[in-house]
Amino acid sequence: MRTVKIYMVRKPSNINEVMELCQRYVQQVEEAVVAETIELPEVWYNAVCRNPLDNYIFLSGKGGYDDENHRQVVALQCPGKPTLYVDPSGSSYCRYMGIKL
Repeated sequence: MRTVKIYMVRKPSNINEVMELCQRYVQQVEEAVVAETIELPEVWYNAVCRNPLDNYIFLSGKGGYDDENHRQVVALQCPGKPTLYVDPSGSSYCRYMGIKL
């Protein structure tokens, strides 16, 4: 079980907001379980960064908390880009998003 310590931004408007808030609240990180890693082509990665509240089929039904109350996140990776950590909480958009700085 791989975990990550990260601050999760609720309903972010774009990656700039996520980066700003992750820097501001670095002391309020939480540990999350990386339930799945998805390799995205650059076009999809950039779309998620610009519009995290759009619907993305690859996030549908994922995230939320497990039976032991651990937050489950999906790691979104793209070569040469920082990994995005997303908890859609069962939806198909980035309800919560974090990034390690």
